[in-house]
Amino acid sequence: MSASLHHHHAASTPGDDWPAFLDAAHQMTNASCCGGGGGGSVPVAGAAARPPILLDQGIAAWREGVRAARPRVPMERGPFVLPGVTLHEAGRAPEGPVDLLIAEGRVAGINPPGTIGGAVRVVEALRRHVVTTALTDMHIHMPPDNILRLTPLFMLLNLRFGVVRARDAGDPDGSSTPAALSLVQSGALPGPQIHYAYAFVGDGRARWGNTIAMTHPDEAEGIVARLQFAGASWIKAYENLDAPRIAALCRAAEAAGMQVMGHVPTQLRLEDARLPDAQHGFGIPDPASLRRDHILNRNIDWQTVDRTRIEQVIEGCLAHGLAMTPTLVTTRGLLRMADWEQQRRAPDTRLLPGFYTDIVWHPDHGLPVYRGITPEDFDRARDAFARKLEVVGAAAKAGVDLRLGTDTQQPFIIPGIALHDEMRAFEAAGVAREQVWRMAGPDASRKLGVEDAGRIAVGQRADLIVTQRSPLSPDWSPDMIKATICGGACLLASDLDSAIRVELRRFENRFARHLVRWLARFSLEKAARDFVG
Repeated sequence: MSASLHHHHAASTPGDDWPAFLDAAHQMTNASCCGGGGGGSVPVAGAAARPPILLDQGIAAWREGVRAARPRVPMERGPFVLPGVTLHEAGRAPEGPVDLLIAEGRVAGINPPGTIGGAVRVVEALRRHVVTTALTDMHIHMPPDNILRLTPLFMLLNLRFGVVRARDAGDPDGSSTPAALSLVQSGALPGPQIHYAYAFVGDGRARWGNTIAMTHPDEAEGIVARLQFAGASWIKAYENLDAPRIAALCRAAEAAGMQVMGHVPTQLRLEDARLPDAQHGFGIPDPASLRRDHILNRNIDWQTVDRTRIEQVIEGCLAHGLAMTPTLVTTRGLLRMADWEQQRRAPDTRLLPGFYTDIVWHPDHGLPVYRGITPEDFDRARDAFARKLEVVGAAAKAGVDLRLGTDTQQPFIIPGIALHDEMRAFEAAGVAREQVWRMAGPDASRKLGVEDAGRIAVGQRADLIVTQRSPLSPDWSPDMIKATICGGACLLASDLDSAIRVELRRFENRFARHLVRWLARFSLEKAARDFVG
């Protein structure tokens, strides 16, 4: 991370819109599918009065209402040339130096240096750099669209660290996905391109306002049709479903050209639920081994996951064509809470407003689901993390379809840079660096149905990272990224850093700093009163 971004943050002044600001502070504390809502702490009252916009309007009608906007970051859209660069994709030998021509959003030419003529801009700042394929985060959550206006910051952070595409795994109140989509459609930012599930499909007590209840398998076709109307390409199967309903969702989704991801219900094993893409390692520990049905225990009660159990999971995945998105970084983020005083000052946390570390992720009065974790439970989390690494290493070796995602807004999960943390965790599990980059780059694009990305070749979509050295070298770090090219638009890291600072500056007013922190604590206490575990 750029050292120039290290500074203290506070929060924006609410102005006269006190109710909106109060609501925003509450939403802020419950914004991820496994965070505050993971334990049932999010009230859904009022959801019926304000239905999620995409389910209500449909994606086509919604798009008609998006107005053009000025770009938030200087960008070169081409045609332009990256001069004298070296191309280095995972699985291929370096090629260069070459002049890389980008035009109309695609790679238009790979030529010997100095041979591209005509009125083409040459991006001298990137001369003699290394170009590789850009990245996809397969499990994100964008912040609610409210008076805090955090969506641009999250989008900019992803672009800053080379993430040009993402799968949004659920929108708690129905506002975050449209806000992210509008930044791209309006021209304000070129990405990341969002592929989304939008609503949660579950049963029992609804933990989110944007939940579609499913009580019987016969409802699957109607649910899928509603989500297709909203523009979703994924179905998010959530809590309290059983195997017949999951199977019905999968059949209906396949018929509609959509895919299913989600949480393995607490009462099922992963191989019995047969979710096509299971998140967070849920369902790997045997249900009987969990000390309680609670999100924390589902993350840390891995003491019975031994070699035999790992082999059972791998066999089930291969037999039924099941994928896993383990989000290893969420357990690592949980462990950072054990050393909260030091971790709150870590360089990556300075990329978000300080109320995240100081209030929302506080171990004593932060998210209810993660409050008061005992030393013994942190020990369990360390043991669980080691076992999760073993699962990922063995599954990768066996050929299981593994996907890299981060579950942003979980404790200490920072947009953009967290994907690099997840990639390093995969390496720690024994997956070779080139394979990890291939999984997070071209493989992930294909999983989202984007077939014309993931290669540096003429005619391919120009989704690229420009860096000082090859990311496949052992001493590489995300700090070395000097530009991200998203859909043919070149954004210099220095310009992205400036735009990020502008967003963070809104949170630096002293009055607003104290106000938003008070509101965050107020809303967390309200969430704690509603919390049911």
